[in-house]
Amino acid sequence: MQSKFDELKGVHFLRLVTGEDVLESIIEYCKEKNLLSGAIYGLGAVSKASLGYYDLDKKTYLENKFDFNAEILSCTGNISKNEETAHYIPHIHMIIGDIKGSTFGGHVLPGTIISVTGEFTIFEINSTITRKKDEEFNLYLLNLQ
Repeated sequence: MQSKFDELKGVHFLRLVTGEDVLESIIEYCKEKNLLSGAIYGLGAVSKASLGYYDLDKKTYLENKFDFNAEILSCTGNISKNEETAHYIPHIHMIIGDIKGSTFGGHVLPGTIISVTGEFTIFEINSTITRKKDEEFNLYLLNLQ
């Protein structure tokens, strides 16, 4: 196990508007504010969702696309940086619900678009958490050493 303890630097409240891509908007905000790292939570509604499922055998995300208005029932994750490039890496999972109450979830991929509003809270910490490429899984995993 790896772990890290840090203190809260501040809390950021974001409202994404109609047509904004969730990942692009969060990354842009982090760049503008020079955010270090943190935890992110959100809710709202999307007109399109692109949610991934990691296929352990293929070592890649399989994409599930949803092209309907849906509620964001839960959205949680973290924001870190690539250890080599210092690019932001939001790792976010989302559960959406349709008109009948059916739910779908997965790893948020580009193409997840806000329909009405996306209300996100980022709890920024005082240090930068990085991710390092893990060749076994072909993923950038948290590096807490």
